[in-house]
Amino acid sequence: MRRMFAVVLLSAMALAACTSTEKAAYSTVVAAKAFLDSVKSKHPECTAGSNNTALCVDLRKATDAKDLLVDAGEIYCGGAQFDKGGPCQSPAKGTDKAGQMLDKLKAALSGYNQTEKNLRGLL
Repeated sequence: MRRMFAVVLLSAMALAACTSTEKAAYSTVVAAKAFLDSVKSKHPECTAGSNNTALCVDLRKATDAKDLLVDAGEIYCGGAQFDKGGPCQSPAKGTDKAGQMLDKLKAALSGYNQTEKNLRGLL
């Protein structure tokens, strides 16, 4: 189910007119998926979830941060059209809701970027 939402999010954000933050979130999710899948394939010992080496812990953190970024994007873009595969329905610009949701999307983006940096430091 999560993958379906990620695909819908990525497709909708790619096709819709996006802000720079939305574009950054989209690009980051795409790159994160490829990067994390690559690390997981090179370190199968980390996929069990019980390995507590620094690398495996940071890999799980980065995966969780990527999932949080997807969730933040889904919330930011959510609406009846988006839920059916349509374009991102971001909140009306200039409203409190828009500012708060954009801040959450930026925080999720920043959080993923930091966890990826930490993980890369261990590779």
